[in-house]
Amino acid sequence: MTVQADSPRTFDSGEALAVFRRVKLAARSAWYADAAEYGVGVAQEGVAISKQVRVRFYSHGGSLKMLASGAIAAGAKVYAAASGKVAATGTLIIGTALDAATGDGSVIEVVPHLGRTQSSSSSSSSSSSSSSSSSSSSSSSSSSSSSSSST
Repeated sequence: MTVQADSPRTFDSGEALAVFRRVKLAARSAWYADAAEYGVGVAQEGVAISKQVRVRFYSHGGSLKMLASGAIAAGAKVYAAASGKVAATGTLIIGTALDAATGDGSVIEVVPHLGRTQSSSSSSSSSSSSSSSSSSSSSSSSSSSSSSSST
């Protein structure tokens, strides 16, 4: 049966999950999202394997609590890290930290960056569209700077 549900939504856990870690869905079960995976949201409680876990989706709106893998400055971009955590560096941006993390295991408030892709085929099309939009914005900014210098 198809449903339309608000966040948080409940799923079976595919593995033991800790609270405030990023998760992905596979076979309708929640698993930790790793450093190369954006995931769908954040576990709202810690559960044992094969138990029900509430997942708050990134698209729910507002900020989310997430577990840091190390120190992160407030206001810094946060990136996907192993085992559903977030880090100060990486290749996949998850959001912006509103709080500072002092080290591994710190819980911080993060504003997620929506619109990130979850598969490599989507990310290549997303990359090409963002590079074409950046080139068009750089050409529009150069044309506006040349028109402002002529006045």
